[in-house]
Amino acid sequence: MVESINTDTRKTAPDALFVAIHGDRYDAHEALETARADVARGLLVSRPVEHPAPQILVEDTVQALGQLAASWRDDLSAKVIALTGSNGKTTVKEMLAAICSQVGNTCVTQGNLNNHIGMPLTLLRVRSSDQFAILEMGANHPDEIDYLTRIARPHIALLNNAGAAHLEGFGSLEGVAKAKGEIFNGLEDGGVAIINADDGYADYWLGLNAQRDILTFGTAEGAGVRVISAHPLVLEMSGQPYPVNFSLLGKHNALNAAAAA
Repeated sequence: MVESINTDTRKTAPDALFVAIHGDRYDAHEALETARADVARGLLVSRPVEHPAPQILVEDTVQALGQLAASWRDDLSAKVIALTGSNGKTTVKEMLAAICSQVGNTCVTQGNLNNHIGMPLTLLRVRSSDQFAILEMGANHPDEIDYLTRIARPHIALLNNAGAAHLEGFGSLEGVAKAKGEIFNGLEDGGVAIINADDGYADYWLGLNAQRDILTFGTAEGAGVRVISAHPLVLEMSGQPYPVNFSLLGKHNALNAAAAA
């Protein structure tokens, strides 16, 4: 029985399926030919390799990895929370993990494994005992987040902001905003969109979710979770102020906290 996924030939995982990734500068197929016999129980490859483990031959191992993750998602009972943004998404991810882990078992993206390989690997780590899966999604070009969110099919999709990061891959700040907005494409029926009301593209993202439940956060009047003081941190919800024991400084961290709340 396969119990995990491995992509690193330096690690031995006798009960794992090894997925041979072929990138621009590295081809795991070549590394497999000198890897230990117990690197995995089986191999997912795009060409046959000299290795004693059973091999599953596919056209594209990265695409097959995504398909495995999507199939695994079908059987999960965990609440899936996806998040993206140009800035602060990793901080928000860690805040969400701290909150959710107080309620139940939580699987969360490790480090910045948020791309077309890392996000499916994270999803495949979610177990039946987990109540929450927190998936960070990053992108360097349009359609990447669309691909990820359609695999994850989140119950909640959070968009923290759009900034001038990786402009070379998107052409403009508007291109960044549209790419980040792709996260809502995979929302489950009845899912919730969480949007930064302060962002210049908030109206665009709100328009994408006109037929969905929406929660907003920010400093703006009318935000569902409103920052009324950054230090000390005070959040307002339903007209009621809530002081928060919070050690991080700066308005940006206050907004990150409001997003997680």
